Amino acid sequence: MLMKKVCFTGYRPEKFNFDLKKGNDKFDILMTRIKKTIVSLINDGCRVFYTGMAQGFDILAAECVMSLKNIYPDIILVACLPYKQQEFGFAANWRTRFYDILFACDESVCLNDEYTAGCFMQRNKYMVDNSDYVICWFDGQSGGTKNTIKYAQKVGKCLINLNTDYAENLNCAQETLQI
Repeated sequence: MLMKKVCFTGYRPEKFNFDLKKGNDKFDILMTRIKKTIVSLINDGCRVFYTGMAQGFDILAAECVMSLKNIYPDIILVACLPYKQQEFGFAANWRTRFYDILFACDESVCLNDEYTAGCFMQRNKYMVDNSDYVICWFDGQSGGTKNTIKYAQKVGKCLINLNTDYAENLNCAQETLQI
């Protein structure tokens, strides 16, 4: 049986309109949506999860996958790095989380030895091309998430926007997955 695959795309911390901290109602809702969506996809046969390892949404989603590995030991977490030492520009707390995830990943892919113009989109296309589903947090802001969503739509991937205030604008799949 062919394993279904999932990737994540979303904002870095500064682009969210709320703090990414436990105890913040909007953050707690986001984390619940991420976890419920991942469980729903696991129940739908998804076993491989790609994370771009960026600060913010990518790391939060990867941490959710890691937390579910005790319940679903056959799921696979893959770190997709746009270049070596991506984490060097991270704030200390995000860098620590980055290393924790990288250590726990089942696989990792590094697409470039050094930073190059376009390497982040190269990584995002790699993840989308290797996935059946794209889980995102998107509210219309310009940037890498928007470009990745446009690419995913162009190549016909199933999008799941966890930002329900904006999801209907993307023709997303929440209702079909019973999230």
